Amino acid sequence: MQVPNKVRRGWSSVLIGVVMLGVARPAEAETGGTKVPMGILAPRGADGEPRQVRAETWDTWGEARVRGIRATTGHVQGAKGESLDPGGWVATRLVAGGRYQVTPQLRFELELEALNGQIAGDTTVLGTALTSRPFPVARDGAQDAKRVLPRKALVAWTSDVGLLVLGAQTFSWGTGMLVNDGAGDPTFGDAWQGNVVARLLFATRPLDEAGSSPLLRSMAVFLGADWVLRDDNASVYDGDRAFAGVFGVRAQHGEDTFGLLLAGRAQTDREDQLRPDGKRAKTSVLVLDSHVKTAWPIGATGRLQMEAEGALISGRSTRLWSDATWQDSAEVRQLGGVGRVRWDEDDLRLTAQLEGGYASGDNNPRDEVARTFTMHTDHNVGLVLFEHLLPLLTARGVDRLADPALMAQAPPGTRFAINPGSVQNAVYAHPSVRYRPVRPLDLRLGYLFAAPAADVLDAYQTGIRGGFPASYGGQVQNRGAYGHEVDARATWEFVLPSAVRLRVGSEGGVLLPGAAFAGVPGLRTEGGGRRTVWLSRATLSLYW
Repeated sequence: MQVPNKVRRGWSSVLIGVVMLGVARPAEAETGGTKVPMGILAPRGADGEPRQVRAETWDTWGEARVRGIRATTGHVQGAKGESLDPGGWVATRLVAGGRYQVTPQLRFELELEALNGQIAGDTTVLGTALTSRPFPVARDGAQDAKRVLPRKALVAWTSDVGLLVLGAQTFSWGTGMLVNDGAGDPTFGDAWQGNVVARLLFATRPLDEAGSSPLLRSMAVFLGADWVLRDDNASVYDGDRAFAGVFGVRAQHGEDTFGLLLAGRAQTDREDQLRPDGKRAKTSVLVLDSHVKTAWPIGATGRLQMEAEGALISGRSTRLWSDATWQDSAEVRQLGGVGRVRWDEDDLRLTAQLEGGYASGDNNPRDEVARTFTMHTDHNVGLVLFEHLLPLLTARGVDRLADPALMAQAPPGTRFAINPGSVQNAVYAHPSVRYRPVRPLDLRLGYLFAAPAADVLDAYQTGIRGGFPASYGGQVQNRGAYGHEVDARATWEFVLPSAVRLRVGSEGGVLLPGAAFAGVPGLRTEGGGRRTVWLSRATLSLYW
């Protein structure tokens, strides 16, 4: 029995070890996504007022978040037609940290995370038939909310030679497509996790004094070694072991940014009771990623910005267990990219952005090559399709493989066939508009069109057809569109004493399912009739 392309869930985060540190001067140093600014820039377009640091030598920050979510049900059904998707739940997250600049050269940072995940409401057992943890952020209970995890515990030393950083830290790279620190403000939805590593890193500017070009003088070269604590693909708290190394360059001057990196990763997965050989799956990959960004002024108060990131992942993995790979490892060959065009008009407090993305898919789940590319779960594209519906549908397909009536032994590694809440096997266009009629009010409107990059694969439907690609509704070689989604968001921010901000609001999304879901009860009939999927969220956040 074949399982559709399984070496995927973690490849969206495989760039462990990447960091944008590369500065040799204390006033400009940054690590783990936390800058040490010498000044505050004015907001661009519809951006909010930037957060002010509390003092030059010390700072504290944090977020306390509560989300109430409601969604339509009946789109993911059991054998008797019962609804398996949750209808309403409450999720929270608490992040708190601090920085102390002992001297201009020496800095300490500490940041903790707690209460991260679902705390009340409907849960779902989807995906748990073959694994106890099918999603990076649990959907089957409040176990994640009971964890207190370090996000930062580091010391940074800056000298005339360069910057040396040691300890636990978060980080982002480029657009956040592959590496995301889980601390940003997506256009819709929330960042929930982020990449956390224990890292030893050295960065320097080799042309700081001798370079003829300002861009070359800003070029940083960095080299790092990581022990992965947590990301989309591995968690040391759940038994995974992953190590990585990275070498790269990054240059930034004014509106121009260029980055190029090469990262290598070796991972040993947690135990899988389904593996016939009793061994843990191992993966070794190399990642080449490039990122560029530039901008031009448009009139007196406008700006046009263009940004692009592309990544190629290659290597070997023993996660895939099939007729073609059980005696040897599978080849990993995946490609993904994101492009953005953004226009800001400062006087109008208006921002318009068009984002397009590509994540490769796999037309042949029976061969020895894993091609499906997965973006980071905190790289949010809309609210409904990638973050809500596809994870539940793929989990349902994996659960059905565990049916004893179907087979005596389910294939190993099937948990990697579950979409963790990411863009994968997709081509999408995502235009959005943000507007602040007054500074406290943030209005957002977006549209998403998405289609598969390759055949749509459901684990169960593909399995019962001998490994030939079949979609969630049993359609063979189905490349119909995923559908059209419209999202909207409105928030109001109150400024409280001691630089504390309270943000309240709501957002929602409606998905009109496309032909990729043909034949799925509760979504789209083979005759073309379809049922919309909607999700709404009440949001409350306290920032300091």
